[in-house]
Amino acid sequence: MKINQLWQQIPHGAIVTTAWLTAHGVSADQARKLASSGWLQRVGHGAYSRAGDPLSWESVVFALQSSGESESPSLWPGGQTALALQGFAHYLPLGSGTTHLFGVSATRLPGWLKDADWAGRIAFHTDGSLPASLAGSFERVEPSGKTFALTISTPERAILEWVAVTPNELLFSSELVDTFDGLNTLRPRRLQALLEGCRSIRTKRAFLVLARHAGHAWYRRLALDRLDLGRGKRQLCQGGKLDREFQVTVPETFTDAH
Repeated sequence: MKINQLWQQIPHGAIVTTAWLTAHGVSADQARKLASSGWLQRVGHGAYSRAGDPLSWESVVFALQSSGESESPSLWPGGQTALALQGFAHYLPLGSGTTHLFGVSATRLPGWLKDADWAGRIAFHTDGSLPASLAGSFERVEPSGKTFALTISTPERAILEWVAVTPNELLFSSELVDTFDGLNTLRPRRLQALLEGCRSIRTKRAFLVLARHAGHAWYRRLALDRLDLGRGKRQLCQGGKLDREFQVTVPETFTDAH
């Protein structure tokens, strides 16, 4: 392949793996030669970018997603990161804070990522309570300022992921509560499918308490009788009150008495 053709095929700011390069007609040996001659920049073992391109955590996700073979991603931006990419979490500015990536249990982040200061702080979650195979889990989004798209969690999945990985003491923080207040466009049918497929009783009960408190129209369209919410009482905060509907101890202002 001619160098200028390869240059056009690698998206600006993306990282590509040797598997990607091989699929595009460039052998591992050719890639090493292109790197030594200054056309490609070696990012880490088996990973390259166009020389001089700015890199970010999105570059990493592109590399890991584009080298996969299955339709369903093994790693994806989720939780508050996915919500921020879609404009829901206005108080979580992109490019700062922590990037939350989710993946199936067998997924491993590349070793070279540890030394990649340009990627920022990354939290990797392998919570298995929301199978990646659930319908309505993912959509394609082109991050602002990028020329490539990533597969990320839909808003409906992302808010469930955020609840799932949040410790009890932060479940009723202003970050989550304010986010719920802004989620007035969630699709109840998609939420229903995700809630029915969610394996965590704690995540489902906490989500429903927060959703009921936000009071959006989509909450009233959920078929709660079709959800497995387990048995017995659960405690989600210290010194709270028992919510009779969902049998969880929560701050008093979040109970069904309000």
